[in-house]
Amino acid sequence: MKPLKYILFPFSLVYWTFTYCRNKCFDWNILRQQSFLIPIISVGNITVGGTGKTPHVQYIVNLLKDNEIASLSRGYKRKSKGYVLANNSTSVEELGDEPFLLQKRFPSLHVAVCEKRVVGISKLQEQIPNLQAIILDDAFQHRYVKPKLQIVLVDYNRPLWRDAVFPMGYLREGSYALSRADVVVVTKCPATMDESETEVWRKKLKIQHQKLFFSTMEYGAVYENADKHTYEPSQFFTGRNVCLVTGIAQPQPLIDFVCSFGGTVCVKTYPDHCNYSQTDVAELSQLAAQYTMVTTEKDVYKLAEILPHTQLFVVPIMPKFLCNGQSDFDSMVRDIVCFS
Repeated sequence: MKPLKYILFPFSLVYWTFTYCRNKCFDWNILRQQSFLIPIISVGNITVGGTGKTPHVQYIVNLLKDNEIASLSRGYKRKSKGYVLANNSTSVEELGDEPFLLQKRFPSLHVAVCEKRVVGISKLQEQIPNLQAIILDDAFQHRYVKPKLQIVLVDYNRPLWRDAVFPMGYLREGSYALSRADVVVVTKCPATMDESETEVWRKKLKIQHQKLFFSTMEYGAVYENADKHTYEPSQFFTGRNVCLVTGIAQPQPLIDFVCSFGGTVCVKTYPDHCNYSQTDVAELSQLAAQYTMVTTEKDVYKLAEILPHTQLFVVPIMPKFLCNGQSDFDSMVRDIVCFS
């Protein structure tokens, strides 16, 4: 592995230099950021994939669900182009996995996708005059928009100080970029994390003006996708033969959770934002005849399309804030909207 890293080092150096120069162009106003009167909350990361962004975006949407709010992302791997505002007939192919999930999970949320976020924000304001806030999904590197609140997620299991920029590592830009965040959330922490460890992270991340929070992932009651009937995980998984299908980055914690109940578990993992091939569909159809099919909220809508006659069960994934940080985080997000 080390020889490969040495080979990749020059490419990482070029990539680091490019991203650093690009950031400086924004810092020096050579490239312009646009501010908006409407409160904009940006949620993003530095590490490629698997920081728990989707559950945290859902958490923020749930906090603000009594307000007139919208989410805006580029709609990664969607098959449409330009600006799309979702309605009841908009497909997952038109929106992409995560926006489609938000639309289904939060019917009152206005969900839009657009590669150019400045254009998307302007169109949302035109079409929804009473809009109170916009949540930008995966927009930390999209610096053309200046958000009111910039939230960056960092994976506990992949510390930035042990990583490197792409392609030598998994960082989208150097860890220096944390300095432009307002809030840093260290995600996927052990539930037993104590204050001494939080101080280690504060020093390692060189937190100065930012607010620092820690969260862990919890798994909710399993529910049947069609009728939404729920089951306690211990009741559902114990003694049951299940096939766990995931198309998410870093699925191991979920796999460990499902396996912890001692049942027979067949695991099928696919790349993040996977588009299933005909071979995949044939294999999953065979597995569905032998196992109870279990998946994530992010994956279930695509699976329901390719396995229309299969009963699908869903394991919700949700963040829980540690070290008494939940009330502070909730108040901070609500205040951005209520007092803007």
